Amino acid sequence: MRRLFRLLPLFLFLACLLLILTGSPILLKPLMNDLDFPIGTLISWVGIAMLPLSIIMGIRLIRKPTSLAYRFYKRVYIFFFLLSAAWGLISYYLVGNWAFTYSDTGVFRGSEKAFQLIVTFTFTLISLNLLLLLIFGIHHFIISKRHKK
Repeated sequence: MRRLFRLLPLFLFLACLLLILTGSPILLKPLMNDLDFPIGTLISWVGIAMLPLSIIMGIRLIRKPTSLAYRFYKRVYIFFFLLSAAWGLISYYLVGNWAFTYSDTGVFRGSEKAFQLIVTFTFTLISLNLLLLLIFGIHHFIISKRHKK
C-alpha cells in the first residue's frame, strides 16, 4: 500500500501529461462556469505540481536522504514543489483569469508580455526539475561507482 501511495504522484503526472499531449477535449470543459475555470487549467496545475512530488516520493534517496548532498536534493525538490503548487495562483495573478486568455490592453496583467513570462516560468520550472533529476542520476552513479572500489 505504501508503494502505491508513493507512486500515485507519478501516475497523476503521467495522466495529466497524456491528457495535455493528446489535446483531450476535456481540457476545454468548464470546471466552474462562474469563474471561467476550464478543467485544463486544473489538469495542468496538478501535472506541474506532481512532477517534483513524484521525484520526492519515488526516489528513496531523496525521500529519505542519507547524506548532506541528498538532503540538498530533497530541499530543492520541496522548493520546486512549492513553486509548482503556486503555479496556478501566479499565472492567475499575471493573467487575471483562470482560462489564461490574453489580450493587449496596454497594461501588463493579461498582456502578451505576461503570457511570455508564464510560458518562461512554466518551461523553466519543468526543465529545472528534469535537469536536477539528471544531475542527481549522474551524481548517484559516480558515488555508487566510487563506493564499489
